[in-house]
Amino acid sequence: MAHQSIGLDIGTSAIRAVELTIDEGRRPVLENFGQVGLQPGCVVEGEVRDEARLAEALQRLWREGRFGHRQVRVGVAGLRAIIREIDMPFLTPTELDSAVRFKADEVLPFSLNETVLSSKVLAQVESPEGPPMLRVSVGAAHAEVVESLVRALERAGFEPVSIDLQASALARAVADPRYQQPEAIVSIGAALTMIVVHQSGKLEFVRTLDKAGETITAAIAGTLDLPHRDAEAAKRRLGFPGAHDSMAAGACERAITDLVNEIHSSIRFFNSLPGRQPVGRIQVTGGGSRSAGLVKLMQETAGVPVAVASPLSALDMSDLPLTPEQAAEVDTVVAVPVGMALPDPAGRSFNLLPESARVRSLEKRAHKYLLRAAAAVVALIIGLTAMRFLQVHSAEGHLNAINLINNTIKNVEIPKYDKALVLRNQVESQSAQIVPTLKKEVDWLVVLNQIAQYIPASATLQNVNLAAASVPGQGSPPTNSQSLGTVTALVLTKTLNDVTVWGQALSQSPIFDLSDLSSSVSGSSQVGGVSFSTSLDILNGAKSQRLGSFEVPKS
Repeated sequence: MAHQSIGLDIGTSAIRAVELTIDEGRRPVLENFGQVGLQPGCVVEGEVRDEARLAEALQRLWREGRFGHRQVRVGVAGLRAIIREIDMPFLTPTELDSAVRFKADEVLPFSLNETVLSSKVLAQVESPEGPPMLRVSVGAAHAEVVESLVRALERAGFEPVSIDLQASALARAVADPRYQQPEAIVSIGAALTMIVVHQSGKLEFVRTLDKAGETITAAIAGTLDLPHRDAEAAKRRLGFPGAHDSMAAGACERAITDLVNEIHSSIRFFNSLPGRQPVGRIQVTGGGSRSAGLVKLMQETAGVPVAVASPLSALDMSDLPLTPEQAAEVDTVVAVPVGMALPDPAGRSFNLLPESARVRSLEKRAHKYLLRAAAAVVALIIGLTAMRFLQVHSAEGHLNAINLINNTIKNVEIPKYDKALVLRNQVESQSAQIVPTLKKEVDWLVVLNQIAQYIPASATLQNVNLAAASVPGQGSPPTNSQSLGTVTALVLTKTLNDVTVWGQALSQSPIFDLSDLSSSVSGSSQVGGVSFSTSLDILNGAKSQRLGSFEVPKS
């Protein structure tokens, strides 16, 4: 699973940090890089002398670099931070840690009571005098060196995850697993030069020199009687083409020659150790390695290949693109922080972090989690309270709305309904009086239209009488309950045959029921034709249409 790791390098003249994304099986991704300068005297030969200023510089580095978190892996170096090898019998890990502490007292140059120790097993070795032994690498640093560093980190608000030796970080950052011979890594900083010999990432020799870039600057300053800043500028100018001050160039050359001789002397000492293979090549890194002529002199005098190390070549830099010039400048100073951020290939690196610092870190982390949990609980309580308040407020609003509706119904709608009910009752009462009459009301215009439509041309009417049927309760009911009224008249025709035509024509009307005419037909001497009286019952088809206007709809 991918995770972010931040490596921190606290040097003499600057502090640097890198942030890597580590994902097993893939190239580490360079996410971020930053550096800020340190004032002289803040860190001397790898030891923190001014914790307040270092804390301020760390805070500035994090503000400008915008790193993802403050959990850092940092290293120590200097004359009071060393690595030694001892042979131990086979023991359990717990027993081995205790035994190493007693055995290390024989090889450490300072008091065990004032020392922070960490160890890791390198290999199993055969012993001619007894059973096989474990070769253990012991990292040690003076407690004061570690504690001052931890105080500065905590003062800046950082959480140190581990404190390793910078020598181990150099091997992790520069080592090529394909190269199987012993390899020397020479890191030339401002105040210290580290010579680290490893084989396939396993440290075999570490030596720290108190000579480095500042030594060259001091030589130029002493020769030309210049302030430190001017001497540093003169040293940098020597690296560019063109004419240079011969005295400055001579002082620089002498200081570089002295430093290179000591480096070669340390490597020759390692080559002389019994059971060691000689160094096959040298890789140079560090800001001091850019001093004019240094790498060239080493290449001419080392007797083995010498190259400038490139820690960036092993990283995926797609997320932090740098120009070739920027990459070349960063490459010389980034080995230690990159190595700090990388995991140890063997699975266990040195960790000189004191137990007290671990406890404080756990307490701070627990306190932070408790604060977060408390904040979450408070937020939850506030949220629930707010939700409850909103629910109550909503319920109150809903209740007020219901009360308003009830008041409207009670004070407005019900009185309106009562008035409407009274009016309806009145209308129903009046309707009850009118409707029975209207149910038997005849639309006489329809009756006359029907007579005009269906009477044959050979017939005429005399003595026409239109009579509505009596309304129930007002008189006797009509003979035919379907009859709305009657039409009586005297009909005159020319012949008896016209009587038949009369009956057939009037029978087609949907509103008349024609009575029998056979008994009433007689001759008429006055007109010279046939006369007869007729009675037509008026059916519902002639009912008045005013009924719908007076009927009350069912509710």
